[in-house]
Amino acid sequence: MRKSLVAGLACLSLAVTAAAPYAALAKPIEISPTENGQSTLRPLTSDVAVIAHRGASAYGPEHTLAAYKQAMTMKADYVEFDLQMTKDGQLIAMHDETLARTTNAKELYPDRAPWRVKDFTLDEIKRLDAGSWFNKAYPDKAKQAYIGQQVPTLEEAIEFVKQHGNGKVGLYMETKAPNVYPGMEEKVIDILKKTNVLDSEMLFLESFSEDSLRKLKTLAPAVKLIQLYTGSMLAGKDVHQEMKRISDYAAGVGPSKELVVPKLMEAAHQNKLLVHPWTVNAEDDMVSLLSLGVDGQFTNNTDLLVNLVEKPFVSHGVASGDVTDSSAILWARTNAKANVQFEISTDSTFKKDTTVKTSPADVEHDFTVNVKIDGLKPDTTYYYRAHAVSSKYNVNGSFKTAPEENSLKPLTMVWGGDTGGQGEIPPFKSYKAMSALNPDFFLFSGDTIYADNATPAVPNPPSETVQDFWAKYKENRTDAGLHSLLQKTGTFAIWDDHEVTNDFSGPSQPLTPTGLSAFKDYWPISGERSEADKLYHKYSWGNTMDMIILNNRGYRSPNNQADGADKTMLGDEQLQWLKQQLLESDAKVKLVATSVPISIPTGKAMARDGWANGDNVNPNDPTGYENEFKQISDFIIEKGIKNVFFVTTDVHFAEVIKYDANHDGKADYNELISGPIGAVKINPGTLDPTFGPEKLYAEGNFFNYGVFRVDPATQQATVEIQDENGKTHFSHTFELE
Repeated sequence: MRKSLVAGLACLSLAVTAAAPYAALAKPIEISPTENGQSTLRPLTSDVAVIAHRGASAYGPEHTLAAYKQAMTMKADYVEFDLQMTKDGQLIAMHDETLARTTNAKELYPDRAPWRVKDFTLDEIKRLDAGSWFNKAYPDKAKQAYIGQQVPTLEEAIEFVKQHGNGKVGLYMETKAPNVYPGMEEKVIDILKKTNVLDSEMLFLESFSEDSLRKLKTLAPAVKLIQLYTGSMLAGKDVHQEMKRISDYAAGVGPSKELVVPKLMEAAHQNKLLVHPWTVNAEDDMVSLLSLGVDGQFTNNTDLLVNLVEKPFVSHGVASGDVTDSSAILWARTNAKANVQFEISTDSTFKKDTTVKTSPADVEHDFTVNVKIDGLKPDTTYYYRAHAVSSKYNVNGSFKTAPEENSLKPLTMVWGGDTGGQGEIPPFKSYKAMSALNPDFFLFSGDTIYADNATPAVPNPPSETVQDFWAKYKENRTDAGLHSLLQKTGTFAIWDDHEVTNDFSGPSQPLTPTGLSAFKDYWPISGERSEADKLYHKYSWGNTMDMIILNNRGYRSPNNQADGADKTMLGDEQLQWLKQQLLESDAKVKLVATSVPISIPTGKAMARDGWANGDNVNPNDPTGYENEFKQISDFIIEKGIKNVFFVTTDVHFAEVIKYDANHDGKADYNELISGPIGAVKINPGTLDPTFGPEKLYAEGNFFNYGVFRVDPATQQATVEIQDENGKTHFSHTFELE
């Protein structure tokens, strides 16, 4: 078997360069040989098994010696046999209970419908042609040698694999319909003994029938058994209890590929059960399952899976981010050390005007790569693809550059946050719904992971090692909808507390350098933002919108410090920068991307985490950051800055608020709140009245995200809150001043 390249790490130390607020905390991040730390989303062993499903059945007639030989030529680890039993009690390799589909039984025995295997003797079956049907069904793969292929007996199949596999190819066989064939299990064990393979380490027996497996366990206690599952077999069951229950007889599970999600992987691996999903024929599916940490895969396309497990490949999708009118950051991750090649073009076929950039993926950054592409044209759709240079597997993406400076073009953005917390783990439906909108960009508003919450990636929280933080990002990247969204549009990612730990203050939290390092590894973040770890920056969509991204974590005073002139969330430098950006902006909309809300009291009493102190809830609470936000609010009002929208998530419900901070009867700015995408669902509460908030909408207890559209032609901005199925729960249009 081949060594798995999934998430392998070497032993080294990585020194983190910290921004000034974290300098005192900066220390080397230890990377140990433990690969992904405690993650259950990795193989139980260092091997990932390539299981040739019915032989190399994409290339030759299934369950024939020709298909088995082709699988071994393609370097399969195991050849799989489905077993049926003849009328005279002989075991043969065949998937169906009837002979009709894969032999010429209808022509040779026209009067013996429905041609059930159990109604034919072995001698009668040996007269059949089991290969010609393949040539007719797949003329592009037809071979003369397939004509006249026979149905092999189990003994013949075993001896053939032993002879041509040189002792390196294992046997994987299924008791296909044991209820139809009484005594099948005894015959299987007898043949395994006769062929001297019963004690082989390279032997698995599988079945959908628990009774059959338990019988096999009684007959041969040491044999490795795989319990197969369809969706209906797991429906309504607690997967953790089910995996624990079967672990007394099974060595592993063989679920249908769509059943493989983090929860199943955790349940299986915590019970020391191998996971071998079936039947995986597309490369994208193979990669998705490898990223989930499966221990092997059944496939008809043996060569495709062999190529993936033998060489580094792009393992967790691609993304683009921090897009301007002339540049973008491209991101990818491989599963091992490799050179990653990006191709980018305005031509989706990459046949003309293609730029190529190559960058190394190394262990220090968990094999993630960020590459800046300059010299792009404004208001243009670009296509890109990435692959590890040694691999043929490509992952494609696209994004749209911002319009040129001073132009007025409509835009649609989606935003959301709170992903992977309080027991909610992938898959999440909201990403798929967001992707279907084809937005101009995605603002990921924080809590992109929950590093301090238990999930299959970190079953024993909080995350403390860099491997744990990395594992959290990889876990969320297993979501197919998130893959689609990130590959379809540009992303602007900001951090909040759960990228490190709940309600943290960067300068005083020892884990800040580790959490920040992992955050920067796993998002396409520009050098302008990552330089000195400042993370705050302004991005413009022509003259339609200026998006001012804040860093609400990196510079803040401790939450439990009493509010006053010396307490800050943003730090003086960032605060003055924010004022300058607001003052200088002549864009139609000034969108301030903040990771915490204005008037919703968050955190704990006596240690408020957002700007509001919540003194309407607790009159004696001196905390919060209202003194600093008052400076921002007063500045907006005094300078007459119009069309300011603060956008956030964080609170796990949706709310739209307008503010009349000076109580003159006119709205001074607005706040748009969505979420959660995948975390605990909460109902809205009471607003802190300090800045004159007025609820336009508030709804909780559902998964949701926000949509924000700006149309300069009509001088309007529209906000929508949509649920995880794409249904609009609220829509409001603001007239732009």
